[in-house]
Amino acid sequence: MLIKRIAKQIVDAEWVARIIEVMDRRSDNRMTELGMLSQAFEFTKINEVPGDYFEFGLWRGKTFGYAHRMKRRYGRHDMKLWGFDSFQGLPATEKHPDNIWYEGQFACTRPEFETILASRGIQSSEYELIEGFYSDSLNDVAHRRLSGRKAAVIYVDCDLYDSTVQVLDFIQSYVVNGSIICFDDFYNYKGDPEQGEQRALADFVRQETHLNFIPYLDYAPLGKSFICRLK
Repeated sequence: MLIKRIAKQIVDAEWVARIIEVMDRRSDNRMTELGMLSQAFEFTKINEVPGDYFEFGLWRGKTFGYAHRMKRRYGRHDMKLWGFDSFQGLPATEKHPDNIWYEGQFACTRPEFETILASRGIQSSEYELIEGFYSDSLNDVAHRRLSGRKAAVIYVDCDLYDSTVQVLDFIQSYVVNGSIICFDDFYNYKGDPEQGEQRALADFVRQETHLNFIPYLDYAPLGKSFICRLK
């Protein structure tokens, strides 16, 4: 009985749970961000979906680094990683009782971000960064830089309704049949469908008629992904 009690105390200990959580997040468990990207990259390889990786909202490069790992794992040597961020944190946020964000949150300077990538073995030739708030940076200049490119995997981690609307408007030219789009904070605002990324996608679907979003996988605490199809 004593041994059982000790074993139970160890299993229930917070530090043990934390170790298990950290290990799980670094695995390919499909419920984590890394696992979601692993699924997305394997899906695009099996289905021969062409294109690059687009990520909107970079912070300190966690998921961007995961995408780089998957690019190498699945032999997508032709894939360029594109990162879009203000490098000043979030813009002014929405006023709502369930809003947990604030202006300037997730700020990470571009030099700091590039240093982080270099420390992870990501070469500058493997990625491109488009800097600025989306209301300014997702413009004709950005479209010219992306001329001829398509997006196989799109990761949207911009939290706010307005930012997500701007991203969805921008990516229309780059989606192909089988593109995977992941919304990192889809179920934020306590799951309210009238807020944030969830509302932005619903509004976009009502207004646009040439794209279908097929539900794919839910992941992590708040994320949801879709398979895109052209009508």
